[in-house]
Amino acid sequence: MKKFSLSLVGLTLGIVLVTGCAYVRKVTYPPDFVYLEDRKVVSAMADLNVDMWRIDDIIANSESIWPYQREEIIQLLRHMEDVADRLGAGTAVTNHLLIDQNIDLFKDDVRAARKYVQSDPPNYYLAGRLSGSCTACHRRR
Repeated sequence: MKKFSLSLVGLTLGIVLVTGCAYVRKVTYPPDFVYLEDRKVVSAMADLNVDMWRIDDIIANSESIWPYQREEIIQLLRHMEDVADRLGAGTAVTNHLLIDQNIDLFKDDVRAARKYVQSDPPNYYLAGRLSGSCTACHRRR
């Protein structure tokens, strides 16, 4: 019975701490602050990486890009814009300084690439160069 009581107290304390941390974060940061959890940043970066690889694969391995491939590139670029928004694009401050400094420019690059791909005739140059936008934060070592 004593172990059960200690377990219950421990569980209750854990729940209060987790809930309390979220509350403290909410009241200590300014309203326009976006707190990015590390796992969400890692997940978003993985999404961007997959999209980027797919775009590069289509462009590099096609002598001419078919209409269905063009549509796929457009959808991938839209998805990348959404991911950039999740990372705080257009927001004043997050808890990741490198993201704060570069995410708006990255989103502008993605948007410009999408507009070029949607143009008539389509231009894939900016979409092909998009992976270079990642080097602002991710330098080769």
